[in-house]
This record gives sequence, C-alpha cells and structure tokens, in this order.
Amino acid sequence: MKLLLVLALVALAQGRPENGDKIDYRLLRAAKQAETADIFVSFQEGTVGTLQAIDDTRFDSREDRLDAMNSALVRLAGRVQSNVLSYLQGRFEFKSLWITNQVYVKGATMDLIMVLASFNEVKSLELEEIIELDTIVEGPIFRGRQDPSGEWGVKKIQAAEARELLGSTTQASQIVVSTIDTGARHTHEALRANWFGDYGWFDPYDANALPMDINGHGTHTTGTICGAGGIGVYPDAKWTSCRGCATSSCAQNALLACAQFITCPTRPDGSAPDCSKAPHLVSNSWGGCRGATWSVSYN
Repeated sequence: MKLLLVLALVALAQGRPENGDKIDYRLLRAAKQAETADIFVSFQEGTVGTLQAIDDTRFDSREDRLDAMNSALVRLAGRVQSNVLSYLQGRFEFKSLWITNQVYVKGATMDLIMVLASFNEVKSLELEEIIELDTIVEGPIFRGRQDPSGEWGVKKIQAAEARELLGSTTQASQIVVSTIDTGARHTHEALRANWFGDYGWFDPYDANALPMDINGHGTHTTGTICGAGGIGVYPDAKWTSCRGCATSSCAQNALLACAQFITCPTRPDGSAPDCSKAPHLVSNSWGGCRGATWSVSYN
C-alpha cells in the first residue's frame, strides 16, 4: 500500500494528467493515516446537462417535471456508473447516488482508490465531508404557558398576515414543508397533528420507521416552521423530515441521501418512490464548512 501511495503522490507532484491527479490530496493523507477512508467518486459526465434539458422543457405540472427529472437522473447514473458499480459489487460497501451522479464507498483502501482512479469515466475521488454539530447545551426546561396567537418572533415577522395572504391564493392543505436535520420527534405536542405520514420520513443512518430525534435540533427547527400552539410560522402546513445528521455530526452521504428523498420521496425503507409527494420547500439548518465546494451540487 505504501508503494501505491508514493506513486500517487509522485503523480500529483509532477502534475501529470494520469490517474494520480484524480485523487484529492486530503484523501491520500487520510488513507495513509488510517489505511482506509470513506470516499466519493465523481464522474466526467455530471448532472448539469441533464438538469438543463429538464429546465428547457415545458411540463403540464410540477409532478410531471419532478418525475421527468428523477427518471433522467436515475438513467444517467445507471449508464455512467455501471462499470464502477460492477467492480464494487460484492467486494465493497457502497451507495449509488443519482442526485449528484456520484458513488459513495465506505472503507476504501489505497489499492481500491488507485483502481477507481484508473477508470476513464471517473473524474475525481474525494474524502467524505463530515460536519460537526455544536455541542448540546443542557439547561432548565421552560414550562411557560403558550400564546396561541403566536410567540414574539412569530408576531414580529407578521406570520398571521402572511398566512392570510397565502390562504387567499392557495389551500393550506397543499403546503408541505420538510427539514433535513437531526430528525424530528413526531410525538411532540406541537408536531404530532400535522406530520405528513407515509412518505414523510427517511433515516439513512439507522432506518428507523418513524420520525425520531436524539439531538433535538431538528424538532426545534420543524416546530419553528410549522409547529402548533403559537410556536410555528405556518402551523397549517404538513411536515416531512429526513435525518441528515446523527447526534453530533452530519455525514455527506446521509445529506445527499436526504436530498434524494426530498426530491422524490420514498417509504421509510427506501421503496416505492413517488415524486408527487415532494415537499414545496425544505429547511437545511445543519451548517457547513467555510470554503466548502461539495455542497454546491447538493444545493
């Protein structure tokens, strides 16, 4: 393995247009230190052309557009990733992501990294990003009486007036919001009445069948958006959630799996995708790394 690493570093140092220059330096360093690394494989053919073609096409409905986009991206990934997936099948733990046309590989060795770099269709190999969450601060629980007319902040932004304006143009039942966060506790008194239900939850970490939240942050943000009892800006909305973050960190592969779920929701086990159930808006309150470029495709 050390010899392979040296050869890769030499290729990078000399700037030769060979396999070595496809490998991010941070990945080489991580693989050297830990012998394995969780990586993302990107391909020469990205999603820009496919998305542009969808954008240039007129559709009869939002649902038709979402279906067409999902189908086109799935076909693209199936075609472009086929050789790499065939090589990985049965050998390594991996996840194909159509939302960005990437492949996530868990525990890649340096040998595997060099093999993947040899595929002509592969553009780059990079280390998975892990976003660390702020430490939970324990404090007293406030049990003050709720103001059903709205908390101070809800009143300050004139949420009631905005709801009235929205109600004059569309039906409240049509609005579905979502969060990519630490999850959401569906039994919370402010959220239990307006959870979307089936197609309203996905957990890429532990495959929990019902919405849950060990950290609490996702429950807070969901409540701020559409919680009942005066704490939410638009309590008439239905909510869905995807657990993009675990208790203390957010893994890039989970965030992208959530992006797929938001674009074309599935049942909690990942089956039966139905793009017509996609939310109208999504909150991402998980932070990010200064200067990061990987999240551009996510957004």
